[in-house]
Amino acid sequence: MWRVGRQSGDGQSALAPSVLFPPNSASRAPGPALRVAMKPLHTIFIYFSITNIFIDAKIHGGPRGRFANHSALRAPNYYHVSSKHTHFTYHPPTHITFMCRHCAAPVTYPVFHGQPPTYVYKYRETVSRYGVLLTGLALYNLGRSPSVPYHVQDPEEKCNLQIRDWNHFEQTTFPCFIMSTFIERKTKINREDSNTFDVTSSLIDVKSFINNTGYPILINRHQDCVIWHNTSAAQKNAHFDCALLKEYADTMKPGGVPVYIWLPVTLAIVLTLYITCQCICRKKKEQKEEVPLNQAAIIGYCSQ
Repeated sequence: MWRVGRQSGDGQSALAPSVLFPPNSASRAPGPALRVAMKPLHTIFIYFSITNIFIDAKIHGGPRGRFANHSALRAPNYYHVSSKHTHFTYHPPTHITFMCRHCAAPVTYPVFHGQPPTYVYKYRETVSRYGVLLTGLALYNLGRSPSVPYHVQDPEEKCNLQIRDWNHFEQTTFPCFIMSTFIERKTKINREDSNTFDVTSSLIDVKSFINNTGYPILINRHQDCVIWHNTSAAQKNAHFDCALLKEYADTMKPGGVPVYIWLPVTLAIVLTLYITCQCICRKKKEQKEEVPLNQAAIIGYCSQ
């Protein structure tokens, strides 16, 4: 409100400080309308932040174990999420019948039944050059494993997979527990040893062994796969058709709805319902305030 100050000595009215320096409207707190409008923006920001953190943790995280810089073990995790937007489920047959190139008759191979370890899904869902072959090797090894499969880790051991063709050769490294059933042990496995662990555990992490670069290798029936177990004392290998490993890898089929799809959709639906309810309630409140409390005629007055 504008106010006139007392009359000065020269007959002129001096303006009050409130006239010369009106209140700064910018310093006032935001009104109710602004606060109401900012609530949905805060909610949207929180929604995208939570979704981004959750999806990033699922894609780049996962259970860690013996092969993650010897960090502490975590609880099993059966959510298998890939940054390549592929979700796989395991459908094991009773057995696999495969006709190798040098066999006179088809051969029956064992199949692992049960929930595969997390590292199998990591290899299958990661689009890398050797992901299919290493997935097949891991499932082949699990199928050959006894009821309680164990592997004794040797600090000096190194394992690699070689792909040989008529005019082509390449190789890659992998953790040796994936070929545990192909390693001959001269002594009985001591389960109490700190270097002994169960290869079916979902606490094993193979993130450091996965290379996401390059296109997946094209597998045909003319390729030989050779796996090597190298130590300071000896070198041992086993070979089979690469197409056999692909048969094992094909038992994991894409399907289901990944968590990075249904979680944002669910949160978006909840957020939409929340904002809609807020808008409806605010509109009803505004309509109620427009109706005068007293319907009688308001008597006017004049001031001098």
